[in-house]
Amino acid sequence: MREAVQPPVSSVSARDASVHANLVGRAHEVVADIHQSGAATLALAVLVGGAALFLGASVWRTLQGDRRGPAAAPIAMQCAGLAAAFAALAYQVKAGGWLTGADPAVLGWFTGHRSDWVTAPAIAVTDAGGPVGTIIAAVVIGAVLSRRARSPIPALILIGTVGAAALASTVTKSIVGRTRPPIVSQVLLETDHSFPSGHATGAMALFTMAAVMFGYALPPTRRALLLVLAAAVTVVVSVTRLYLGEHWLTDVVGGVLLGGLAAVIGGALYTIWMDRTRTRGARSPDEVITDSGRSDPTTMGYAA
Repeated sequence: MREAVQPPVSSVSARDASVHANLVGRAHEVVADIHQSGAATLALAVLVGGAALFLGASVWRTLQGDRRGPAAAPIAMQCAGLAAAFAALAYQVKAGGWLTGADPAVLGWFTGHRSDWVTAPAIAVTDAGGPVGTIIAAVVIGAVLSRRARSPIPALILIGTVGAAALASTVTKSIVGRTRPPIVSQVLLETDHSFPSGHATGAMALFTMAAVMFGYALPPTRRALLLVLAAAVTVVVSVTRLYLGEHWLTDVVGGVLLGGLAAVIGGALYTIWMDRTRTRGARSPDEVITDSGRSDPTTMGYAA
C-alpha cells in the first residue's frame, strides 16, 4: 500500500501566501471601486443639487423684480449652488472620476470636424478672449461705465470681479493639476494646467457683469436679453477652446461655473452701490422716474 506523497511544507506555505495576497489585492480593488463609485455618485448629487439651488434662487430673484427688500438670501443661495457645483466637478476632475468620461469623446468629435473656414475665426475668437483681451475689454467697459457714473466705482467693481475670477482660476489650476489634451489634438500649443478654462471663466465673468451693469435701469425684458447675449458670447468662446483642442469639456464647464460665481458676487456689489446712489440721488429734483420703475441714472450722472 502506497502512502500519499505530501508536498513540501514550504511549497504549501508559498501557495497559500500567494492565494492570500491575491484575495487581499482583489478585496482592495473592490473596496476602491466601491469607494470611487460612491464618491462619484456623491459628486454628481452635489453637482446637480448645486445647479438646482442656483436655478431656484435665480427664479426667486426674478420674481422679486424691482421690489426693494433684502435680496441677501437668494444671492447667498446662488453663490452656494455655484460653489458647490464647481467644487464637486473639481474633485471629480482631480480624482479622474466618471464624470469626466465624456471628455475624450467630445474632444475627438471636435478635432474630427475641423475645417479651414472655421479654424481661422476660432483662433481669432480664442485670442481675443484670452487673459490680455479680457483685461483690456474690462478696462474699456469699466471706463465707459465710470464715465457715465462720474465715479470710479463701476470700473473698480468690474475689473476687480474679472481679476478675482482669473486669480481663482489660476489657483484652482495649480490645485487640481490636470494636464491638457494631447499635443497632437491642439491647434495652439498650450502646456499649462487645464482645469478650469481661463477663457471660459473670464468670458463668463466679464460679459455677465457687463450685462448686469448696462442693464441695471432697463426693463426686465431688456435685461434678460442682455444676459442671453452674454451667455451666447460665453458659449462661443468656450466652444472655440474645445474646437481647437485646448481644453476638455469639463474644463469649460468648470470655467463657466467659476465665472458665474464671480459675476453673481460682483453683480450684487454693483447693485448695492447703484441702489444706494439712487437713494441719495432721489432727493434731487432733477431725478426722472422711468416706466420700468427704476430711476433714470442718465439724469443723475451714473450708469444705466
